Parts: sequence; C-alpha cells; structure tokens
Amino acid sequence: MKTNQNLIVKLSYTLIFLCLSGSLFAQLPEVVKWNHLVKTYNADSTEMLLSLNNNPLQGQYEIALDEGGFALYNIKNGLITGEAFWYAQDGRMECKLHFKNGVRNGLKENYDNQGKVWLRQEYKDGRQHGVSEMYQGDKIVNKSNYKAGKKDGPSFTYSDGQVTTEGNYENNLRNGVFRVYSRGEIVTENNYKDDLQNGLSTMYAMGKKNMDSMYENGKRHGVSHMYKPDGSVLFESYFLLGDKVTKDVFEKYQQSNKK
Repeated sequence: MKTNQNLIVKLSYTLIFLCLSGSLFAQLPEVVKWNHLVKTYNADSTEMLLSLNNNPLQGQYEIALDEGGFALYNIKNGLITGEAFWYAQDGRMECKLHFKNGVRNGLKENYDNQGKVWLRQEYKDGRQHGVSEMYQGDKIVNKSNYKAGKKDGPSFTYSDGQVTTEGNYENNLRNGVFRVYSRGEIVTENNYKDDLQNGLSTMYAMGKKNMDSMYENGKRHGVSHMYKPDGSVLFESYFLLGDKVTKDVFEKYQQSNKK
C-alpha cells in the first residue's frame, strides 16, 4: 500500500510539472534507470554523453536515480540540454539547473523541504563561474565568487545576518586582507599571499587592538606587539622566520640584511 501511495505522489508531482512546463515536456517522458545507462565523459569530465544499448538518448526522459528520486531531462544526441530537474523520492523538486550540449551552463538552484532555495550557484562550461550563495531559511550564510571552478574574488560568511568572515581569493587561495568578526566587532585581521599569512596580522578585543605581528610566508617574522587597553605598547617580541629571538639577535639580523 505504501509503495502504491509513493507511486501516486510521484506521478502527481510529475503530472503537475508537465502541466506547468508544457513547452519543455509536452508529452510524458520515457522512463529509464540511471544504472542502465552508459555515461561517457570528455577529458575534463565536464561533458557527459548518455546512451542505452549503444544508442545515444534522444528525447525527453525521466531517469530513476540510484539513491531514489528521479531526474527530468531533455536530451539531444545523448547530451542533456536546456532546463533540467531533480526530484526527491517523494516527488519534491530538489534542484533546477541548466545544461548546454551536455555541460552545465547557467544557474543551479537547490531547494529545501519547504521549497526555499538553500544553494544558488552559477556555472559556465561545466564549472562554477560567478556568484555562489548558501542560505538557512531566509538568511544568507555564505557568499563567494568563482572563476573556472575555483574561488576567485570576494568571499563572505554570515551569522544571523551579520558578516563573520570576509576576504578575497585568487585561484582558490586567500590573497589580501582576511577579517573575522564576532557580533559585528572585528576579532582578527590578517594579510595573506597565496594562502599563507604574509604581512601584518592584528588581533582585537572588544573592538580595540591588543596584539599585532608581522608574518612572512606563513611564519612570524619581525616585531610583535602586545597593547594595553589605552593603545600604548605593553611589550614587544621578536621573531625570525617563526623562531622567537632576543631583541639583540633581531637587530643584528636587520643590520646584516642592510649590507
């Protein structure tokens, strides 16, 4: 009985979808199973060709997925094209995405149990390219930029609508200033080069600077300061490529590098 009810629900969702998207699926799609299909990928795995019995798929298909649920695809010469839809086992739409000649291109949206978008990504030539956003309910929790599948550009995380981290990426690596916040107040501000701390690193307490250090290639290298609440220096420390040294050793090192 439960199996029949699940089948009825699934068919109901499919029929509703067909009525709303008549231009895409004007007739009932052919039903096949994902594990029965042969998948052929190009060299970088961005393009997928689907075939059955040595023949590329051609037409409109409902493809039953291995983990349950199903996908609705328009397929031309074995290549998914246009809008595509993924559904859960109960018939609820989980994802809408776009393909061009078997490759992801355009907007991809994932939906939660209430039908709200929880993940929005942009694709170009099979890789993330553009803005990526993640949500919990109505609130954004992450926003990043991508280029050719890698983080590239500004990136933010949020909690209760407030920024918790902000930074910049180049080729999937942190480059430039990276800041961490707590309840709207800055906690740390670090400089990065190719994902290694490089330059000034500063820590804050209740919005006031309480410590800073210089870094080079991920290691403390230079003078570090601890500050009093009034902003004056409490004490200094000295580092050479990650090792703590005396002031005398540090100054001799500086003098030798000036020659």
